[in-house]
Amino acid sequence: MLPANIDTYIRNIAQTDQLQTRCQPSQLFREYATDFQRNSQSGWHSRSGDGLDRIDDIVRSAAQIQTLDYVRIAYVSRLLVMALYQWLIGNNSSNPNQRLSVKSINRRRDAIIALTGGAYCWYRQSYEAASSEQIGLNNIQTQTDISFNLYRYRFSRPGYNLHMSPGRLYRGDTRSPAVLWRSGGFFPKMANPICYDPHFNDGASQQVISSTDDLNLVTRFAWHNPAYCPRRFYCLHGTSNADKPIAGFIYEFDKSGHECLEVANVPAGREAAYLAIPNQFIRRFRMRYYAGSQNNIVLSDWMYYNDRSIQNIRIFADRQTWQQAQRHWHATH
Repeated sequence: MLPANIDTYIRNIAQTDQLQTRCQPSQLFREYATDFQRNSQSGWHSRSGDGLDRIDDIVRSAAQIQTLDYVRIAYVSRLLVMALYQWLIGNNSSNPNQRLSVKSINRRRDAIIALTGGAYCWYRQSYEAASSEQIGLNNIQTQTDISFNLYRYRFSRPGYNLHMSPGRLYRGDTRSPAVLWRSGGFFPKMANPICYDPHFNDGASQQVISSTDDLNLVTRFAWHNPAYCPRRFYCLHGTSNADKPIAGFIYEFDKSGHECLEVANVPAGREAAYLAIPNQFIRRFRMRYYAGSQNNIVLSDWMYYNDRSIQNIRIFADRQTWQQAQRHWHATH
């Protein structure tokens, strides 16, 4: 991490608490590098004379990073932040013993402060991602809960609302209880199995698990794509008269005492997100029966979410398997 005095200085001068960046080379860095190349070929004020050589060298290196290599990004961005700090306190970062002229500082100060804010956020978030990524990946693989504390810097900043979780929440999902049970619960959908970052990875919207306290609202999110409904899941009750097509499932869980991320400008509890909801927090489930249209639904009674309950219901993921089970039932009864 940065020395405490430098960290405080930069946060104050660049107002970094109000900024958000992505853990990849931002357009700002690429524009700065392009600006350097253009200005170095013109008759404008000398960038070297204004003490920008070291800064420009690091920016050009940063602009070449094409992957979410958090360790490399953290290293390069720290170099950049330290060079910018030297410049802001009046030193030529290429030669810290050389003081910058007042004219040089006045010409470049606004641009340097803007770049410092972005570089600082880039550094903090990449440093956090580099130190948290393996823990997050391990928790996903071992079906262990993922705490927001792993990403404390990112999610405790303006733009995010971290709160203690409401006691009872619901999630609509197309996965059957058996499939969910084997998965260990609700975990992020991984676009890249060796890269986990809940905010900046590909498919960012799938890196958190959304839920609500509104039972009426949640039924809308237990619906399959119309191309598959109502054929994707079927539940066999024992006779053909009782067989019903299932369009989705509603799960009830309780993560009291844990933090959740609530969406701004909506009523408390209306939408609460988590990094994971493992099996041990899921209490009950009910089935959402297809009854002719997406707006015409029938809900089953609640059933406990445990291994025994899941084994006692037979849900089939396609029409052919369901029909085979149905024929077998008739042949043996």
